[in-house]
Amino acid sequence: MIIPVRKTINVFIISDATGVTAERVIKAALLQFKDIKPHYQRHPYIMETEQIDDILHRAEQTEVVVIYSLVSRRLRDYFLQRRKRKRIYAIDLLGPLLKRIERQWNVMPSLEPGLLDPASEASLQLAESIEFTLQHDDGQGIDTLHQADLIILGVSRTSKTPTSLYLSCNSGLKVANLPILLNTEPPEEIFTVKVRKVGFSIAPEKVARIRIQRRIMPGPSDYTDLEVIRKELLFCQKIYRRIPNLKVFDVANRSIEEIADKIAAG
Repeated sequence: MIIPVRKTINVFIISDATGVTAERVIKAALLQFKDIKPHYQRHPYIMETEQIDDILHRAEQTEVVVIYSLVSRRLRDYFLQRRKRKRIYAIDLLGPLLKRIERQWNVMPSLEPGLLDPASEASLQLAESIEFTLQHDDGQGIDTLHQADLIILGVSRTSKTPTSLYLSCNSGLKVANLPILLNTEPPEEIFTVKVRKVGFSIAPEKVARIRIQRRIMPGPSDYTDLEVIRKELLFCQKIYRRIPNLKVFDVANRSIEEIADKIAAG
């Protein structure tokens, strides 16, 4: 079987704001071409003509497509003037659209860069929250627990991970979750960091059923033993009582959405 070789294309994205929107637009377009392997390089917050000169000079050194989204008429006019002197293929994302709207409705654009930035900033913060939560799953990232918005504690198989991710994706929270292990002292940070903490409680029979259902790989022989689980939960409660301001949530027979909503509501 012959695997077709994809053509690598360098794509420079130039913007006087973040360039995130322009990058998403060109990515959406190029995804339709399976024979193309694009390599993106974003150049945000272009404010000076010297920056355009530098980018165009680099673009001239290699085979590249330049996508520019410049709201500033001064920068857009300068870009058009300079690219005519160079052998560069460029696509103007905003210029033609602004002109068409201006003529159609006889209105003038404000030509203010970055009006979409608040939304872009929110998207970036959401991505950061999700990344943080993934990096602090199941006891990871102890040294940066103080950066969390919320810490979730509980014995194994009490839905700590899915609840953490749900809170990140829907509430933008940076969540760390840690397991409470039988007769094992938790990290000292659990008791000292000034971060909101919640603990999950659940009936031992429920934990046993969940562990039996979700057990994939061989583990400790007592992992599903009901008496051992009771001891785990009792030990867990002792730990909870040592943590200042910890709020405990009963997660038995509740969906992830219900649990997350209760936590988010305080």
